[in-house]
Parts: sequence; structure tokens; C-alpha cells
Amino acid sequence: MSRLLSDSPLRGLSLMVVFCLGCGVSVPSGVPPAPARVPPVSTTDAATFPPTKADTGLATVSKPLELRDMNWEQVQAFAAEHKGKVVVVDVWSTSCEPCLQEFPHLVALQQQHADDVVCVSFDCDFIGAKNKPVDYYRERVLKALTDLKAETIINLMSTVAADELFVQMDLDSIPAVYVFDREGKLSKRFDNRTPVGGGVEGISYETQINPLVADLVKAPKP
Repeated sequence: MSRLLSDSPLRGLSLMVVFCLGCGVSVPSGVPPAPARVPPVSTTDAATFPPTKADTGLATVSKPLELRDMNWEQVQAFAAEHKGKVVVVDVWSTSCEPCLQEFPHLVALQQQHADDVVCVSFDCDFIGAKNKPVDYYRERVLKALTDLKAETIINLMSTVAADELFVQMDLDSIPAVYVFDREGKLSKRFDNRTPVGGGVEGISYETQINPLVADLVKAPKP
């Protein structure tokens, strides 16, 4: 009898815990809860995400614009160095509205003939003022080139004041475009004295420069 009495409290407590767990009733604080069972996670069911640019190393970095300083003699030598390709040199400035209107055609020409043509922009913003050296205009020219999406062409800047440069080139005004053939020789210069048609003078990529370049590209490489 004494053993039954001593076992009865433990037996009663066990029955109470079982009852509480079965009915969803909270267990008294003195009784530790049964450990929760966590179902294993299947790797096939886990959500998958496409790799980020950082994961694949495909992060794109825009090509920075490079603006090199040259005089006209150096530009002509540069064109001769690209023997085997047609070289188009566009003389322009940020203050020349007709230049800015035609400039996108220069970029498009490079894209159209990427393997056979080298397109060059030659800026002449520098006017020779003592308090405004060549570097004074650099930021402005780079901004214009960025706006014109000129990353795919070669960009040069004149180190000679515009008035002196025009005398050297026998040029009245800009825009002007010089087209060199595959031999590195000047094929034709287009400027404000070049007839466009209908008695109008000036330059036009669509009606003048592009057709000439297309013909020069067809010529066999030296």
C-alpha cells in the first residue's frame, strides 16, 4: 500500500502531461516541453534565384572617353598610320551648331563600317587666349562627346588656336570633314565650299560623305 501511494503522484503528473499535450493545452511551467521536430528541407524545393552581375562577373563598365591633344600635322600622320582602312576626320567645336547636327552621323558611320573605317573627331574649341589654355576647354568638350555618345570613335583636340589652325588647313569655317583612302591619302575634303545640291553649300554625311566612304571601302586593301 505504501508503494502505491508513493507512486501515485508521479503517475498522476504523467497522465496530466499526456492529457495536456493531446488536447493542445499549455503545459505547466514546471514541465519541460517536448522538443519540436523540424522537417528536413529538400534542396530541390528550395527557391532558386538567377546569379547577380557580381556573381557572374558580367558587370558592365562604360568605356571612358579619351581626348588626346594633337596638332594638324599629327592628325594627318595618325591617319597615315591606319593604312588599310578608310579614315574620316571630322573637324568641329562645341559652339558650332551645324557641327553638332552632323556629328551623330560620324558615330553611325563608325558603327556601320566597324572593320573598315576609323572615325576621328578633331575638336578646335581652343582659341589661344592666354588665360584659357587647352585644358580649360577639356571638360566642356568631354561633356559634349559624352552627350553625343562618341565612345566608339577616336577623339582628338587641337593644341593650336582655331584661327591659326584654319590658316594651316586653308579652311574658312567648320564643320569640315576629311576622308582618307586605304592608302592613307586624302581622297576628298568636305567643307562650306562643297556644293550640297540645289545651289546650297555645306556638308552632308547622308548625301556626300557616306556614299564616298562606301565606295572607298569596296577598294581592295593594300
